[in-house]
Amino acid sequence: MRLTSNKTLMASTALAFGLGLCAAPPAAAQEEQKQGAAAKADRPPKPSQAEANEPTVLDLITISATMIKTAVIDSMAAISAVDQEELERIQPDTAADIFRTTPGVAASMNGDDPATAINIRGLQQYGRVVVTLDGARQDYWRVGHGSGSFYVEPELIKDATVIRGPVSNAYGSGGIGGVVSFETKDAGDFLKQEERWALSEKLGYESNGDGFTTSTTGAYRFSDDADIIGNLIYRDRDSYTDGNGDTVPWTGERITSGYMKATLRPADGHELKLGAILQRYSDQITGSSGSTSPTLSRYDTDTTNQTYTAAYTWKPDDNELIDFSANAYHNRTRAEQTQVWPTSAIGNFRYYDVATTGFNVKNSSRFDAWEMAHTLTYGLDYYYLEASSEAAHFGAGEQQGYGGFLQWQGDYDNWLQLIAAMRYDGYQLDGETKTVPPEEASMSGDRWSPRLTVGVTPLEGFQLYGTYSEGYRAPGLQDVYRGGGAHGSGDTYVPNLLLQPETARNWEAGVNLKYDDILAAGDLFRAKVNVFHTDVEDYIEVDLRPDVTRTAINIGDARLKGIEAEAVYDYGWGFVNLAGALIDAKVVSGVYSGQALTNTPLDRFSATLGFRMLEDQLTVGAQYLSVGKITRTNRTQPNEPTIVDDGFDLINVFANWRINDHAKLDFAVDNVFDTAYTDPQSAWSTSAATEQGKGRTFKVALTGRIGG
Repeated sequence: MRLTSNKTLMASTALAFGLGLCAAPPAAAQEEQKQGAAAKADRPPKPSQAEANEPTVLDLITISATMIKTAVIDSMAAISAVDQEELERIQPDTAADIFRTTPGVAASMNGDDPATAINIRGLQQYGRVVVTLDGARQDYWRVGHGSGSFYVEPELIKDATVIRGPVSNAYGSGGIGGVVSFETKDAGDFLKQEERWALSEKLGYESNGDGFTTSTTGAYRFSDDADIIGNLIYRDRDSYTDGNGDTVPWTGERITSGYMKATLRPADGHELKLGAILQRYSDQITGSSGSTSPTLSRYDTDTTNQTYTAAYTWKPDDNELIDFSANAYHNRTRAEQTQVWPTSAIGNFRYYDVATTGFNVKNSSRFDAWEMAHTLTYGLDYYYLEASSEAAHFGAGEQQGYGGFLQWQGDYDNWLQLIAAMRYDGYQLDGETKTVPPEEASMSGDRWSPRLTVGVTPLEGFQLYGTYSEGYRAPGLQDVYRGGGAHGSGDTYVPNLLLQPETARNWEAGVNLKYDDILAAGDLFRAKVNVFHTDVEDYIEVDLRPDVTRTAINIGDARLKGIEAEAVYDYGWGFVNLAGALIDAKVVSGVYSGQALTNTPLDRFSATLGFRMLEDQLTVGAQYLSVGKITRTNRTQPNEPTIVDDGFDLINVFANWRINDHAKLDFAVDNVFDTAYTDPQSAWSTSAATEQGKGRTFKVALTGRIGG
């Protein structure tokens, strides 16, 4: 359910307009001078009055590439965030909807599979992008068409943060493409300050697919030192229609999800959060999404995702040397599939089971010396992944990843910021060869990866930074131990115990702009623009050339380069949000040299215009999304012409009305002009009888809330 082909409006022209706005010189007053470098290092600066009244997503305080929470606009890295207000505005019914305006990110899915695949700057598949839910790694994959996916129900999410590039390597092994972090609500996010308890009920309906959603949330505050929140979600949707009015088969689904989180504060400075998230998806998937083949394999599928977390923090008010956190988690995703077509195979059963257990600990120590404010952050992390399946093409086994990092940040006189870091990564894979008889086989490796960032603020509100960083991605079980699958000679793959890990080297430069009271009192402007160049050595992919034994190989080196930008101008009674990216991601050596990376991201641009009315109780607006053309890879015939898919344009509108303190009404129309399109990044069959993208869809949601 996502984006894809129709007409194309040159994203480069629109992006140039957005960058022009970013570069526009500010006028009039600026926010007050910050007080001391130590304050800047310790916490984000206090927002101006304009920011306090009309916060923007770029002012959202969230995780950063340094593992220290800070405002997005103050982070010297390519970071984007989607907050609760934006989620309510777009009313996502898939995780991919959340990122449709995030620069450099392409979240795609097949219409007949509720799982989502995240692509950052051209890097995708298991391990290249670290996805976490409340800090727990989501490492599920399913070998085959549309593999490399995870499951997250968007109604569970409070906010989502994306850190692009290997600058994020402090977050654990892998992640040379970046990190996507999903967070659920705490009771403190739901309860008002004076409330002891609260209960809300959300009822949603969407016209395309006749979909119904209910979301029930309750929270209770036992005291200032203990609270709990719970949530239960049910989503039911039939197959939807595309922009031509044709029903897209097998796209209906039933989803039951929920979570519970308890927060305890046993003493001053100490906090413990215990959480459990359960998700279940019932749907039908096919062997090749959208294919019209009469012998196409089709399965009834039940998928369960369980996530358990424990997070402890200790930050005493009187000791700047201690800002400690420890997190432990367990995530398990199991998909059980029963074949229902063709008739000769009805009743066949298979499963995919991936479980990850891990922990991480870190501490930040702050002190002043040599006229600078210093922040020293250091930590360790470890995960153990176990995968099994009755399907021979899965790549079962065990994987361990472990590492540690040391990072120094120095701030001098509000105009100079320095970051130097070093990370160590190690891994071990254990599995079986596909020989007869099979034999146990293991492989391991390790590496040190540095990072250096220099930032200067020559003028108040104008920050420039440059970064060099490296990342390390070990081969995955799927790469090494896969035993068969589509495109194989006799459906057989050969394990490759000689695979080398992927190494990313990244150069990046950016500018952060932050101004208030520009054209009128109380308005604000925020913008982030960055350019990057990343070289990935020993890129891993299955060799699909004819007459070659199927196996994963280091096909050569890859190069990613591009520009990303996002900006917001908020003038109290309205706002304009712009975002865009132009990215080129190619293989630059080896047998596939010159071809784009598989599922390389699309050039895209988005613009959102909104107006606030009725004393800010009503917000209405429209969103424009333009996605550029994509050149598909041709791995089976490297010398043959590639396929070019056209881009497309979509218009969405929205209205959010806070009726009173107890009721809220949200309304939206996605794909207003009923554009017919298919996401070229998906594994949707090129011979499909329908388009994949959803046609015009009306959405409405009513939320009622009581508390006391």
